[in-house]
Amino acid sequence: MDILSELIEAHPGRGNLDARCQWSGHWSLIHEAEAPGTVRYHVVVDGELYVEIAGQPPFVAGTGDVIMLPGGDRHTLAANAKDEGAAPPAYRLRPHPLVQWRKSDDESTAALDLFCGLIDFGEGATVLLRALPRVLHLPAGEGPCIQAARSVVALMRYEIQNPSDGSRALMGTLSQSLFTLTLRYWWRTDSHLQGIIGLLREPRLRPAAVTMLTRYMDDVTVPALADACHMSRASFIRLFEKTTQDTPAAMLTRMRMDAAAVRLSRTKENVGQIAASVGFQSDSAFIRAFEREKGQSPSAYRRQLSGND
Repeated sequence: MDILSELIEAHPGRGNLDARCQWSGHWSLIHEAEAPGTVRYHVVVDGELYVEIAGQPPFVAGTGDVIMLPGGDRHTLAANAKDEGAAPPAYRLRPHPLVQWRKSDDESTAALDLFCGLIDFGEGATVLLRALPRVLHLPAGEGPCIQAARSVVALMRYEIQNPSDGSRALMGTLSQSLFTLTLRYWWRTDSHLQGIIGLLREPRLRPAAVTMLTRYMDDVTVPALADACHMSRASFIRLFEKTTQDTPAAMLTRMRMDAAAVRLSRTKENVGQIAASVGFQSDSAFIRAFEREKGQSPSAYRRQLSGND
């Protein structure tokens, strides 16, 4: 089974390279969080870039590195660690039919050439994307995935330098290809996959994991998950708990509440709309489940995030 293709094809994405940034000097730039189901990515075409994401170790990305943020988290980019907190770069826009080409105001040679893009998988992919690491980093170097990504970036550069008929559609396809290659690299190199993604490494539980990731908003039950794995309910629960140290019901509820929390923080939808989006027919049942999982009501959670509590 080609599990990565199955997961990606469950939520077809729409990619777009939206900016080319050529910066010089001292600068720092904050990227706000993206809408649910949206991946932000950066490609260091040339130079170095300091990256900081709350709750993650900061790191430096160099020429050829690809950085994917599956959860679309707020993050800071800077010329280097010492420049964190510096003013955003002053720039002028260079006319271009495909991207916003931003170049520093000064006439010095750019120290950094950076591609910035988005891939919109839709709000239904929120749980799948949040189950991935907050940062997927494909480093420059050698290896099949890295060499393939290098070829994708080279084609992106060519299309920017030589825009023509179909270039915008091609950029979208290349963005998705870059995400898939980065995901493949992580899948092959990370030996400590945990949680719902870790279930995908257990062949007997893989059908349940795919169902939970792609249909968490539906009326998914433990007996249905057991049937998908061709196991009795008792055998399924025993193997699930042994593999994850968690119960299927608890993990499914947590996934739904995590998706709800993202929507509370990044949309203006009301509680009823959010409840329906994560599989609850009753607002009150959703509110009770959210309070058990997050320790406060959805409204209080949203107020806390907005600073109005």
